Parts: sequence; structure tokens; C-alpha cells
Amino acid sequence: MSAFSDTTLQRINEQIRLRNDMLREFAVKYKKTTWDGIQEQVKTGHASDYWNIGDLLTCNYVATNETVYEFPWAVAGFKDVYWPGDSVPHPGMILQAVYGTLESIPFDAPENTVVDPTETEALDGWYYWGLTGSTYTALNLATGDAIPHGSYDSIRKCGVNNLDVVRYGYNRYLYCAQRQWLNSDALAGNWWESQHLGDVAPSQVASYNGFMHGLDEDFLAVINPVRIEVAANTVTDGGVTDVMYDRFFLPSVEEMYGSPQKADVEGPYFPYWQEKTGLSAPSNNTNAGRIIYALENHNSAQYCRLRSATRGYSYHAWAVNAAGQLITSGGAYGACRAAPACVIS
Repeated sequence: MSAFSDTTLQRINEQIRLRNDMLREFAVKYKKTTWDGIQEQVKTGHASDYWNIGDLLTCNYVATNETVYEFPWAVAGFKDVYWPGDSVPHPGMILQAVYGTLESIPFDAPENTVVDPTETEALDGWYYWGLTGSTYTALNLATGDAIPHGSYDSIRKCGVNNLDVVRYGYNRYLYCAQRQWLNSDALAGNWWESQHLGDVAPSQVASYNGFMHGLDEDFLAVINPVRIEVAANTVTDGGVTDVMYDRFFLPSVEEMYGSPQKADVEGPYFPYWQEKTGLSAPSNNTNAGRIIYALENHNSAQYCRLRSATRGYSYHAWAVNAAGQLITSGGAYGACRAAPACVIS
């Protein structure tokens, strides 16, 4: 068998180059510029022929004060996704907000509900603490036991038997207040509902419209709810994996190209962050490529919340800090911005 001559190989390589150039020109020429057109490309399973990781797609965002901002989304990856009640995967193009939202929302408010003095007997499903000054005392009250109001400055109760949740909020994304805000189009005061016994509304409910209220309708029309998973904490939740279907969601540590606490649950990583960080392997360390800036000025680095729970605690939830480091933040009650993700599918 005779080998190809150098001249023949050069000719073949040149033909391949010309073909690839034609394909790129075709892709650019027929790249859709409307949201429904982009969705059509995604549904064929060939969106990656038209769009590259890091490409920007922009909609408008109307803030609660009626200020209109351009809201760019980066193409963060491509993967099959699942819709509610559907076991058949659908092609998806992942988008993530380039900038941190204007609004800072707590992951979850402290759940130290003050017991009404007229409530004299312990109710089923509640856990009680007596508060004197700043000291909490667990009250092992059975249903029907008398509540010792006179023995403490006040009595607090919670639906979760954990003092840290009472003081600092709950890190279970299934019940997350910021999750509710991201997936609501309601006006200020109406986007939050109690998710479990004793759940407390954050004070920001009255200040901001739901996130979806400010987004363009044609953009929202192509964003379907998709399956996401979260590894819950091992303290109050037994380390279970929660499954939910959301249109907008906080990215996880793993999706931000960080080192996951429980592998293959909250991923896979978004290629966007692998490219942005330039890392050869996932890492939580400080990285300038992972810094997220403010929507309103594009130059102020922000803390942005992630959906991952610090699994050995009931109240710590992860965040990316202003230096681009993935950190186990303080209590869930701390208000942070978001750089949410979503999927065109």
C-alpha cells in the first residue's frame, strides 16, 4: 500500500479547512437572533453548532424601581435535561447570568418564631426554646405540655429541631427563599410562601418584585422548568438528595467548577467556568476568572449565593465571594446577590 504524498496530504488538509470555513460561515449566517429561533436550534440537538461556550445572549430586566437594565446571559454549557413528569431527556442549552442581580435576598430567614403568650400548650410538630438575653434553652415539651412563658424573656418555636436553624436560617435549598424569588413573577409582598412548619419570611419580600417579573416575556417563554438536584445537609436532613424542577436556579459548587462535597449529584460542571478559571481540575480556591460583578455598574465584585449546602451544618450555604473563591458562607440568613442559571430546552 503506498502512502499519500505530501502534496496529496496538503490538498486534503486544504479541502478540510475550506469545508470547516464554509460550515462556520453557514452557522453564523443562520444563527437565530430571536429567543424562539434559538429554542428551535436547541431542540434539534445542534445548538452547539451555532453557539459557543461564553457567547452572550441579552434580554431586558426591569427592576422594582422601573429602571431597565440589559441583562446578559452567557452560554454555560449543553446537556440533556428533564422536564417535570417526563422521563425522556430533552436537549438543553445552559445559560448563566453574567452579572449579579441588583437584589440581595437571604437564602433563608432565621426561624425563631415568637410564641404568642395566649398559646399556653405545646402544639404538635413544633420545637420550643426559651430565650433569656441572648441565651437559648431547649424546652423538651411534648404535645399538650404547658408553655413556661414566665420563666424566660420570650419563648421561640421552630418546625425544625435545630437551634442553628432557629438563629441563622436553614440551608436546605428545597425551602430556600431566594429560590422562591428567582421563580416568581409576583409583585413585591407576594412572592414568598411558607415551605414548612415554622418557615419565616425574609424582610426583603416587601422590597422587591419576583425576579421573573422583570424579565422579557419572549425570553421566559423558552425557559422550561428542568430537573435539578441538591445534596442536603447530614445534620437535620440525613444527607438526602432533594430533586426539584425550576426555571431559574442558583448554580452549585460543582457547576461553578468547584470541588463537590458529594460527587455526581449537583453537576456536571459548566464548561463556561472551566474556561473562565483556566483550571485543569475543579478547585474552590480564589480565581479572578470566577469573580461576578454587579449588574448596575459592571465593576463592583459581589458575593453571590450558590445552592449547595455545607453538608455538615444545618445553616451554612455556599457562595462565591468577591475574590472568586467558593466559600462556605456564614448563616443562611445573610442576604446575597445571585447569578442564576437556566436552560433553553
